[in-house]
Amino acid sequence: MWIVFGNKEKTERVPGGAVVQRHCDQCGETAMFYERKATSVFQVYFIDVVDYGSRTVMACGACGALYATDEVNAALKPSLSPVESTLGSIKTAAKAAQARISSEAAKLMDRPPPAPTAPSPPAEDFEDPLAEDDRATEARFQELERKYRIGQP
Repeated sequence: MWIVFGNKEKTERVPGGAVVQRHCDQCGETAMFYERKATSVFQVYFIDVVDYGSRTVMACGACGALYATDEVNAALKPSLSPVESTLGSIKTAAKAAQARISSEAAKLMDRPPPAPTAPSPPAEDFEDPLAEDDRATEARFQELERKYRIGQP
């Protein structure tokens, strides 16, 4: 009697996890890397029996290759810290902008409504500036199709 057992690694994306653009050594692409949770699973007859290990990894968005994070390897931490500091400055700027918008909105509430403006002309009155180029290109393609008999039996 044969017993079929094995192990596999399942990954799932961490909601709100880190996202970083880096070079992938596996596929050679510069791609987005997403934080994922990798779980090692023991299987018997291709049925998951026991989860025996879990770790956080970064996965290449192009080829899916998994790379260890700072839990195991501290090499990724320096590349994430500029992202975290940038996010902090973006949050600060967003809060300042929200406060400024709120104050401007409060000022506008005290002013009378603006005078109505003249309606803009209908869109069909304007001609596409590239329409002539499109017609010339289409004519050239039709000429080439006739020349090489493309689309004819």
